[in-house]
Amino acid sequence: MFTIGIDANVLTRKNRTGTERYVYELLTEMMKNTLMEGERVLLYSSAPLDDLGIMPNGWSVQILNWIPKKAWTHARLSWELIRRTPNLFFTPAHEIPAFHGRTQIVSTVHDVAFRKVPGVYTSKIRKRQEWAVGRAIKESSHIITVSETTKADLLELYNVQGNTISATPLAVRRQDFTVQENTLQATLQRYGVSKGKYFVTIGRIEDKKNISTLVKAFEEYKRSVGVGDSFKLFLGGTYGRGGEDLKKMIDSSPARSFILTPGYVPEEDLAPLVAGSAAYVFPSWYEGFGIPALEAFAAGTVLIASDIPALHEVAGNAAVFADPKSVSQWADKMIRISSEEISREEKIAQGSERLEMFSWATTASKTWEVLRSFK
Repeated sequence: MFTIGIDANVLTRKNRTGTERYVYELLTEMMKNTLMEGERVLLYSSAPLDDLGIMPNGWSVQILNWIPKKAWTHARLSWELIRRTPNLFFTPAHEIPAFHGRTQIVSTVHDVAFRKVPGVYTSKIRKRQEWAVGRAIKESSHIITVSETTKADLLELYNVQGNTISATPLAVRRQDFTVQENTLQATLQRYGVSKGKYFVTIGRIEDKKNISTLVKAFEEYKRSVGVGDSFKLFLGGTYGRGGEDLKKMIDSSPARSFILTPGYVPEEDLAPLVAGSAAYVFPSWYEGFGIPALEAFAAGTVLIASDIPALHEVAGNAAVFADPKSVSQWADKMIRISSEEISREEKIAQGSERLEMFSWATTASKTWEVLRSFK
């Protein structure tokens, strides 16, 4: 029996961000593939994984209770791997247990932002990320990345062989961002925005996401278009690193009455808010993949994206790009989108076409290919 153990504990978290969504979508799609003879999969978790539904034949959830709650990965999961060592252990969130017996390891590295843009992290977080990725590279027999960009970054920054890294790009399901008009209007009304009259970004309000450039660009946009313009800037999400200064900046902005900061946006509101916008604005300094780009395409809106490698890889020619350092470029793109100088219809059509290049089925297939190479 060839046993593949997978750390699925991130799925016990209440609010899912990028990594959790990747693990959920990947496992959901992997479970659609019938296991080969002699294979079985164990999903390790600290609590039931009800969202995954009924396990298919050969799959099971191993609930590893741990009263202290903290250090589940490095204590409880480590103990399990030593006691009952699987043939292969896959950790899709790139934190490898402190001890893992003699099992071979495959791990996913999502990005190396702490190396590329170190200034947007605290020293503590940088050290933690450096330790986690360093261990992933040292302990893993194979590394999975979520993009060719992150693969190239690992090859550039670490002493790792190219044949031990595989890129498995992420995806978005179009149907998850198809919104009924009544749902759309009800959601927009609840948040105080009008269809096609706002720019939106949803995620952490933090330095890494370059929110300060976006706010300054919106202020310049407002000065340029003059009195009477009703466009708003929607910043959905909680404050993260640098949040205190960003909050002060937003609160003192001359455009404050047009900037909405509702806090955390529930998953069910994401699609309507993206679909109803004039454009999704994505000014990040760095991304390992940049799944909001595909979400914008799936929702049928324009993407204004940061001119960085990962977003070029994902969006191709379907996005409108702006230098993340240039306030004036971002303001200019907002003006051109709102005035239809750049055809929204054309960009939306290009985005829809680009979306077809990505699927979770492909992600799962590429992942299975890596895992089964160890049999």
